[in-house]
Amino acid sequence: MKKLLALMLVLSMILGLAACGTGSPSASTDEAAPAESAAASTEEAAPADEAAPADTAASSDDVFRIGVFVQLTGGIAVAGQNALNGIQLAADEINEQGGFNGQQIEIKYYDTTGSTEEAVKVVQKMLADDNVDAIIGSVNSNEVSACIQDINAAKVYNFGLGTSPAWMEDQSMIYTFRASSNNGRIAPFSVDVVKDVMGYSSVAIMNGTDDTGASTADAFEAACKEKGVTVTTRQQCDTEDTDFSGQITQIIASDPDTIFMSLIGATFGPFVKQLRNMGYKGTILCKECFSQEYQDVANEGSPADMRNADYIYFAYPYVAYESIDDCDIPNVKEFLQKYYDKYGEMVMHESAYRGWDTMQVMWEASKIAGANDSESLREATHKVQIEGMGGKLDYTDGSREGYSEFKSFMLVGGKNYDLATWMSDGSYDAYKEVTGRDR
Repeated sequence: MKKLLALMLVLSMILGLAACGTGSPSASTDEAAPAESAAASTEEAAPADEAAPADTAASSDDVFRIGVFVQLTGGIAVAGQNALNGIQLAADEINEQGGFNGQQIEIKYYDTTGSTEEAVKVVQKMLADDNVDAIIGSVNSNEVSACIQDINAAKVYNFGLGTSPAWMEDQSMIYTFRASSNNGRIAPFSVDVVKDVMGYSSVAIMNGTDDTGASTADAFEAACKEKGVTVTTRQQCDTEDTDFSGQITQIIASDPDTIFMSLIGATFGPFVKQLRNMGYKGTILCKECFSQEYQDVANEGSPADMRNADYIYFAYPYVAYESIDDCDIPNVKEFLQKYYDKYGEMVMHESAYRGWDTMQVMWEASKIAGANDSESLREATHKVQIEGMGGKLDYTDGSREGYSEFKSFMLVGGKNYDLATWMSDGSYDAYKEVTGRDR
């Protein structure tokens, strides 16, 4: 029945596209481009118009197929690759322990190239041709939003990896869950950090026009209004922008106590670098963990007295680390060591945690259900309570969201410090001295 529904859905959509004259962004649905290796292969992915068809393994009762769609080329490729690495690392470990109720996990992954059209196309292929039992994707919330309706119509168990609040608002998408953060839940907490921990009364907002950037900024601005924090200005940029001087000029002119940035991977680093180069030395609030990838870009050409990525703070479940020894959380440190052993490098983006957590939740659901069909897994997920990379993942409230508790951190010198401790141990006074600011 699942395959029949999926085939009917795809055929109707193809006919609709033909009637509207909509062109395909790259390969056809039957020839979606395979992603590069989850082990971060050095081989370049084939151009979309020259890609070979993805392999399709024969159906077997011994295999539980998980389709994964993530961006492996383009602006947020590091985030996509790290997520895929986390998924594959977890799958390997779960398989060593018997898989999902005796079925070995097979990961079937595709590169979306950062295109919502490509994401829809590969998801259609997963549903119609690959006979997947579950789907995970994408770190890009625009792609998640574009695909979950098709996935739910086919009644396939699935998890999104993006952090936008928007795509979880539709309560009819009952087969869709999330083991990463909902930035809509974090936003009010972040405003509390601005007002109550930092003691600030005003903030400027810089956001991307993408789904996550815009919806998170909306939630943050609404929380500011509710809690009495003044928004001095709100500026926006497209995800492809590289010059933010116009927006930065207006932000600095509005003289905020701090700046909130709700951006996407490719723009985080360049924005911070330009912001510092244009003279702003104050604190910057990030909508998420400021990952190592972002720091590497932002810190290029930093002055001698401070890194450009210094004094960035955020509320989030987890943080990035420069080295394994920097981590003092046992389960996270264990994960980082496993990741390094398999891939030969540190986690560059916290999406690796998202991928790992997602697989652990699915595994726990399979153990609770004692079965691997989508209906059983969906129902069992509402009973899942496990320890994730960022604390407790608890689905018992029926929201289909795992994380509801967050921690606050301050990034200085490449290390993340507990924010409350940083504020109280004299570090805030040292910040004022280094930057010449009084707030």
